Formats: sequence, C-alpha cells, structure tokens
Amino acid sequence: MGTNTTRDLVYLVVIIGLTVAGFFSLYDVKAGKWKVQLGLDLRSGSRIVVQLKPPADKPDLAITQEVVDRTKGVFERRLNPTGAQEVVIQPEGVGRTNRMIVELPEVTDVAEAERKVKTVARLEFKEQRYNPKTRRQDWVSVMDGTSLQSAGFRMDSRGGGEGMAIVTFEMTPEGARKFGELTTRLVHKPLGIFFDGRLVSAPNVNEPITQGSGMISPITSQTPGKSNIEEAKEMSDLLNAGALPVDVEILSSMTVSPTLGAQSLHRSLLAGAIGLGLVIVFMLAYYRVPGVTANIALVVYAVLTLASMVLGNFVLTLPGIAGFVLSIGMAVDANVLIFERLKEELWAEKSLSSAVELGFQRAFSSILDGHVTTFIGAAILYYVASGTVKGFGLTLMLGTFWSMITAVFFTRIFMNVLVDTHLVTSRKAYGA
Repeated sequence: MGTNTTRDLVYLVVIIGLTVAGFFSLYDVKAGKWKVQLGLDLRSGSRIVVQLKPPADKPDLAITQEVVDRTKGVFERRLNPTGAQEVVIQPEGVGRTNRMIVELPEVTDVAEAERKVKTVARLEFKEQRYNPKTRRQDWVSVMDGTSLQSAGFRMDSRGGGEGMAIVTFEMTPEGARKFGELTTRLVHKPLGIFFDGRLVSAPNVNEPITQGSGMISPITSQTPGKSNIEEAKEMSDLLNAGALPVDVEILSSMTVSPTLGAQSLHRSLLAGAIGLGLVIVFMLAYYRVPGVTANIALVVYAVLTLASMVLGNFVLTLPGIAGFVLSIGMAVDANVLIFERLKEELWAEKSLSSAVELGFQRAFSSILDGHVTTFIGAAILYYVASGTVKGFGLTLMLGTFWSMITAVFFTRIFMNVLVDTHLVTSRKAYGA
C-alpha cells in the first residue's frame, strides 16, 4: 500500500469521525430528540418588531450601542427568566441601533406578548406633599428601584381565607441606607409604591426600615383572567430583570399558530426529502460509482452543515431551509462538473488514477468561482437584510462553505480510496 493510499485512508477515518461527532451534536440520544432550533415560522410563537425611544423624563437620551445592549439584557431576563425558552432578540438590519426583533416561541397571544415587551417595569417610592397650586396632597418621586438587588413573591395566609399575594424585595447596601433615611422621615405616614406609574400599595410606615428589605402587598391583578399570585410572580420577574432604560414602541407584530407551524415544517421537510431523493437516484443512475461517492459526500455535507447551526446556536427558519436546499443543489452541481471532466479524461484513454486527478484539477476553478460568488451574495444578505431573510443568507453561507469542502476534498478522498485500493476497476462503472 503506497504512501498516498495510507494518507487517504487516514483522511477517510477523520471524515467518518467528523460525521459521527456531527450527528451526535445534532441528536440528543438520551432525550430522543433533535437539537436543531426551529424558527417561529416552523412552530408556534410571536414575532414583534420594536423601536427604542428616549423616555419622557430623558428626551435627550441617545440610543447608543450601550443602551441597546442594556435593553437586550433586560428583555432576555424578562422574557426568558429560566433560560430555557429559546427567546430570540436581535437588531433589525445593520446600522439601525434603535430597532430590535423579539421572537417568543410558543407564545401565540400577541397582545400578551406585546404587553410583556412594552412594560417598562419602573419601581418608584413616593411620599405625599402638599401642593399649594392644587391645594391637595400629591405623590412626589423620592426614590426609584435602581437600588433594588432582588425580588420574590409569596402568599401570605395570615388572617385566614385564601391569603394575599405579596412581592418581597431586597436592597443593595447603598439602597438600604437611602431606604432607611426615607422610612425614618415617613414614620406614621404613607409610603407610596408605584410600578410603571401605577399605585400598587401605600402602607403606613410604623417604624424605620433599615435592614434594606420590604414587601409590596396586597397585589391585585390588573389583567383579566390572571390570578393575584400570577401577577405577583410577573412583577417579581420584571423587578429582577430590571427596568428598561428606554421607552418601547411596537412597530409590527405577528403570531404563528401551532397548526400553521407544523404544516410548514412538514411540507418543507417533505419537499426537501423528495428533492434529495431524486438527486440521489439521478446521481446513482447516471454516474454510477462516482454517484455513490457523491451521495455519501452529500450525507456528510448535510450533517456538518446542520451541526454547524446547532453549535453556533442558530435558528432554522423556513427561508433557512430554502437556503439549505439551494446549497445542496450547489454541492451536486460541483460533483457534476467533476464527474463530467472525469468522463472526458477516461474517453481520452487516461488511466483511472490520472483521470480522477485531472478531473478534479480542471473542474476546480469553475467550482471555486461559483461558490465564492454565492458566498459573497449570501453574506451581503445576512449582514444587510433583516428578519427571516437573514436565516436564508446564513444557511446559504454555511451550506456553500461545506459544499466546497465536501466537493473538492471529501469526494476526492472517497474516489482516491476506490481507485488506489482497486475496489472498482471497470471504466464503465465510472460513467465512461
């Protein structure tokens, strides 16, 4: 066995190892499910486009990248408190720092989704002061929730009955000092607790609160159909997530039903399977042994492309599947160029090893040109476009990259092993 043959066999083992590793990165054997994240158009959920605007009390606030990052962090903590919801939050397009796309899987009530996104979650503590103009006691802002460290909720069943929902909170050391000074000043007076400008509680302060903890009670539900405990939990989640640094305007919103998402996924997978099946049959019938190697390379290509999406934490959308199928066509097209060149060399009475070598060499420039131009176009789509079009550009980029690798490297390794080991020596079997 020659040096080149040994090298190709080592490469073949590496390719098999990569494919197996790629498969297990795609499929969770213990859970028995695929790890590919699906976009909202392939399952149920809501998609909301928002614009970030300076708050009314800070009209000159610039929407900088820092403000956008803080807003995104608040959205993520608010909409995905457990980290298991696969919420997607991304800017809309390039150069627009004031627009964001929020995708909420499995949330089909678009009004509820909009409410969660729009809630600013500003906590304020106010005291009553006499206003000579209105001749009445008005609430004045004296402290906000920026010093809040954590919040929780519980049911207080003291006094019998079903009990009442309570939100508890802890202050930072600096916040505890300020809160202590405030409650010392307000002993035997009401302390107004406001959430997003709404008075939620106004208890009388019996004694100074210096330990930096307190509670908001009772919590009454402001949303029809939502219980007090659900309202308390949501308020504590919002407080833990922090207040938005800006105001939010809903530009557009849409929802995808579970039925429509399931139909889209089923039909797209069916179309892809039919197309791939026809390609496999054609390659086998027309190119014979080279067609077998091309089909094996296609399997490797598909596994590695999808594995790249999983490892990169990308979301597969319906346009993304279209980009994936298109890149499959490019991979097949590259193999067609190679195998047609191979047949020409065999017709010129070249040996099998020489025909394989020359076939790959003479097809390389055409394959490279096609893949590079497609990759550039896909990259422009990804970086300039917004929404689901980005998914098309992303999968087309990944698919084009792996298509090039599988066509000029993996397929060649398979062919070299077949020729060098003399497993198939008939020139007719190679399509000539």
